[in-house]
Amino acid sequence: MKILKWTLGIIGGFALFLVVTFYAGTPKYEYKPTPLHADFDSYYHERIEISRNKKARPDNEERLVRYSPGKTEYSILYIHGFGASRAEGEEVTDKLAKDLKANLYYVRLPGHGTNLEDHRDTTFAEILQDSETALLESEKLGKKTILIGTSMGGLISTYLAAKYPDKVHALILASPFYDFTSPLGGIYQFSWGKEFAHLVMGKIRKSTEEQKKEPAAAFWYRDQYLAAVQNLSDLREYVLGTDPFSKITSPVLMFYYYKNEKEQDASASVQSMLNAFKKVNENGKASPFNKAVRIELGNHVLFSKYMKSDKDLILKEEEEFIQRVFAPKK
Repeated sequence: MKILKWTLGIIGGFALFLVVTFYAGTPKYEYKPTPLHADFDSYYHERIEISRNKKARPDNEERLVRYSPGKTEYSILYIHGFGASRAEGEEVTDKLAKDLKANLYYVRLPGHGTNLEDHRDTTFAEILQDSETALLESEKLGKKTILIGTSMGGLISTYLAAKYPDKVHALILASPFYDFTSPLGGIYQFSWGKEFAHLVMGKIRKSTEEQKKEPAAAFWYRDQYLAAVQNLSDLREYVLGTDPFSKITSPVLMFYYYKNEKEQDASASVQSMLNAFKKVNENGKASPFNKAVRIELGNHVLFSKYMKSDKDLILKEEEEFIQRVFAPKK
């Protein structure tokens, strides 16, 4: 009997420890309104100067593609993923913008495209702050905003669409990151998670020499501080804590890679993507144009020329989606 009491006591104490340490570091964020620029080009040049001062790597900085000096009918704002850059989406998004003759802006998220230490030290709040400002500034580019996010950028775009339903006229998501594929990713939600990861795996996740020689290595962080994953985890915890799926009214097109149980997205949970899409469709305000598209030829990165995927199908689905969403009302 005493052994049972001791056992239950230990289990209870451990459970209490987990609960306390889980909630001890709940991430906080509040947007700090900043004066918007008189024109988008002024904002763009300011961002380019910041990238220059940060010594951003070539072709990792922001990029503006104009089809008109003024507003186009549609404009596209693209937000890349964790440890990535605009190269994650340019192959597909450039073609979409060209077909639509839509002004297009590629964000460079803080801590990205520079160096590993910058990536490690940039908080999720800085990332969200810059993303919100980019959306508000991008209204100067077009009459209707198409927001595109890949991976972590999909998580950010989900948040923005929920917070600014009147500013996001269509939402396109590619492999949106709503959860880790491994349960171990959840340790970062505990106050001791980062230190535990360092203890088990070291401070830096190293890539192979072969990966470092790949052309894509110029646009992704192949080596990463495990501490940087804390920022991703905090971002996820904060965004999902705002219950974004119940607030999204914008038409949503979501792409995900899934061929079979063995061949599927290895970086972001497909089941979490499908669960999120289901929640959006059941929120009572969902668009009838919402669609989830399964891509069987691909991987986590679907829109990049550096990764193999069924881009013809992706572009076809995007263009048909835009036509349905913005078709003249009869």
